[in-house]
Amino acid sequence: MVIAQHHLPDNPPSETHTTYRSSHPFPLPYDILETITAHLHDLRALKACSLICRSWYIAAAPHLHYTLTFTGDNPEIGRRQLEPLSKLHELGLIHLVKTIWVKQGSNTRWFAPGAFSDLDLRNFSAFTNVHTLKLQNVGICDFIPGAERYFGPFSQALRSIILYDPRCTPRQLSYFLSLFSNLDNIGIRNTCTPELLITATSEMEPVPFSALKLRGRLALQTFWWPEMWKHLITSNSDLRFRRMVLRGSTSCAPILFEACAETLETLQLGVIDGTGGG
Repeated sequence: MVIAQHHLPDNPPSETHTTYRSSHPFPLPYDILETITAHLHDLRALKACSLICRSWYIAAAPHLHYTLTFTGDNPEIGRRQLEPLSKLHELGLIHLVKTIWVKQGSNTRWFAPGAFSDLDLRNFSAFTNVHTLKLQNVGICDFIPGAERYFGPFSQALRSIILYDPRCTPRQLSYFLSLFSNLDNIGIRNTCTPELLITATSEMEPVPFSALKLRGRLALQTFWWPEMWKHLITSNSDLRFRRMVLRGSTSCAPILFEACAETLETLQLGVIDGTGGG
C-alpha cells in the first residue's frame, strides 16, 4: 500500500463561511489566529481550525502543509508515489512546503529518477521554499550524473539536509551536498558498507558545484568517510561548524576539528556499542 502523507485538507472554506465570521461581534485579529495555530501540533486540530472560516484557514494552512512526506512499501508502484505533487500544484500549496521527507525501507527503494514523469519533475522543481530535506535509503548514486535536474531548484533555500543510510560513494556525497550553496546543517547516519560501495561506484568523478560555507550543526552517526570532508575542503568549501555531534565517527574527527577549530562551540562525542546505544 502506498501512503503519501502530504497533509492536504479539503478545499478552503467557501465564501458562505465568511458570513459567519463577519457576523461575529468580536472577530479575532489575524495575528492572534496565527499565534493560536502556531502552537497546535496536532494535524486533526489544525484541520478543524481550517474549516471554521477563511481567516482560520489562512492561519492554519502554512502549518498543515509545512511537511510533505512520501512513503510506500511497494517498489514496483514507482510513479504513483509522486501523485500528490500534482494535487499540491493544482491547489497552489507548493510554496507552503518547507520540509520534504522521503521515507523508504532498504528493500523498498523507489525514489529514483525512473519514478519521475516529466510532470512530476516540473512539480518537484517548484519547491523553491524548502529549507529541510530528509532522505532515507535514497540511492544518491542513482541521480548522478544529473542530480541538479532534480535537486537544483532547492539550492538557494535549503539550509538543512538529513540523510539516513545514503547509498553512494564519498565523492558522490560531497558532489550532492555541494548542490546546496546555502547549506548550514548536515546530519548523516550510517554510510555504505564496502559491499554496497562497489555497486554504487560510477566511472564518473563528479566535481562539486559550489564551495560550501557550513556554519551550523553537523551530526554524524557511523560515518567512516574522512575523504569526503577532504574532498570538500580541497574544493574550497569553508567548514566552520559551530556544533558537532559525532557518534561512531572517530575517523572523521581529526580533519573536522582542524577545519572548525576557530568556530566550534559545542562538541558531543559518542561511540556505538553494537546494540544501537551510544
